[in-house]
Amino acid sequence: MHRGTFHRLKDASMEPLRVTAQLETPVISDATLPLDGILYYVAMRERYGGQLYTEPGADHSPRVAGVQLPLKRVDGHIPTWYYAASFAQWDGRVAEGTDHWNKRVDESLCYLIDFGGRRGKIDISSSAYKSYHMPLYYRHALRVRWYAVGEPRLISGLLRFATHLGKKTSQGWGSVSRWDVEPWPDDWSTRGPSGEIMRPIPSESGMMMGYRPSYWLPKNQTRCQAPEQR
Repeated sequence: MHRGTFHRLKDASMEPLRVTAQLETPVISDATLPLDGILYYVAMRERYGGQLYTEPGADHSPRVAGVQLPLKRVDGHIPTWYYAASFAQWDGRVAEGTDHWNKRVDESLCYLIDFGGRRGKIDISSSAYKSYHMPLYYRHALRVRWYAVGEPRLISGLLRFATHLGKKTSQGWGSVSRWDVEPWPDDWSTRGPSGEIMRPIPSESGMMMGYRPSYWLPKNQTRCQAPEQR
């Protein structure tokens, strides 16, 4: 995929779409799971490659330029523009649950730890050897859908590399068996069939939240009208 492709896209090449992920395993995520966030992550990986590690407290964002997505920009002439892409629409019955990940030092093997010639004691209540029993909150459905306005061929090309969704994907969570990108007769990317809000829309009367990826960056956050939490 050529890095300059997205910069040449015009609104005329974009159309209303429905995007569907067929799920194999539960997803560790909240209900929002924005489509533009998924595409942004994949596009950044395609441009810059995988990030092997991150130093604690390091912030690499000033040295990395963003990417343009094959999605329509709404209000593209103002700083608070956003992509025409909805939050996740969980299809059918959804199961929510809690699992845990654990970390515990085997105290019977502590004699193998090298203290550099000094005497040491293992403290499993804090620091590097602290034990953990951390909850993981997951959602599971047969499929999850989004609505967008974009270029279907380029979106499909990016989603080929989105094999998993959410967190803890290396442990098998959020596995996607298939992506479907299909034309849709109406634009439900911002407002749904009954006029309901489908994604954050910048508004002075709203609540503080992200409105485009990366959603966690303070510069991409402002007051927004938001979808009702389900």
